[in-house]
Amino acid sequence: MTTTVGLVTTDTALVREHDPDTAVLLRALTEAGFRASAPVWHDPAVDWAAFDLLVIRSPWDYPERYAEFTGWLARVAGSTRILNAPELIHWNIDKRYLDDFRALDVPCVPYAFCTTPAEAQAALAALAHGRVVVKPSVSAGARDTGLFEPDDPRAAKLAAHIVATGRTAMVQPAVEEVVAHGENALFFLDGEYAYACHKGPILAPGGGYLGGEYTEVITRAEPSAAELDLGRATIAALAGIAARRGFAADAGRPLYARVDIASRQGGDPQLIEVEVFEPSYFVDVVPEAAGLFVRAVERRCRP
Repeated sequence: MTTTVGLVTTDTALVREHDPDTAVLLRALTEAGFRASAPVWHDPAVDWAAFDLLVIRSPWDYPERYAEFTGWLARVAGSTRILNAPELIHWNIDKRYLDDFRALDVPCVPYAFCTTPAEAQAALAALAHGRVVVKPSVSAGARDTGLFEPDDPRAAKLAAHIVATGRTAMVQPAVEEVVAHGENALFFLDGEYAYACHKGPILAPGGGYLGGEYTEVITRAEPSAAELDLGRATIAALAGIAARRGFAADAGRPLYARVDIASRQGGDPQLIEVEVFEPSYFVDVVPEAAGLFVRAVERRCRP
């Protein structure tokens, strides 16, 4: 019997212009014997129960439609299997999940979550000796994210805007190695390390993007032994977090996870974030990623 798989996406220009993965993954799934398509999450004509498995791929308009998307996720979870597990996705959408890793002594880039302008001002004042990054705790594609000098009034203004729109602001010290050179992203498929990419710097000082618009420069990477150790420790910690929170069995071993790591010169690597919601696979940079993804899906579909 043929397994029907849906790679969940949306219909925005952002997806049409910046998603090199979905078409390649669909072709690889089809060649492996799956019946595969890419349904739009908010399309009322889709029969979600017709899918044996839904894989969250690129619903990149979810920050602007947060309540609608989370409501959809809850409804569809009653009709079919979703990977990654809906509980894990709900947990991962808000970067407050970092508190769970920090509680398990996973080394994270320092951060403060702020729900009022006064809290943001205090967090910025505490970082007076270096540059800072301000962003929402729920975000994608570096939206409403800025790099500032700590006394730049635009930092406090951005934090106040985030709070005023009902969100939580996240204030962090800038990791200058990341600002200057970028970061490594380690990919884990079905819980196992698969490959790594390097993401070049994105933010320009003063609140904008390098080059004037959001552009990712992605290349292959060979992580250091210390980065691999941190990546594997993060995935192991994730399994423990899922168990302690009472998530479903699927959640403890994500189909896919991306672990972003900051490596400080002369220091130990630190966790920037863990993406277990809708990471890009960068198949244009790592062509074998499509086959690795399909094999991970095959393992999860075995009875």
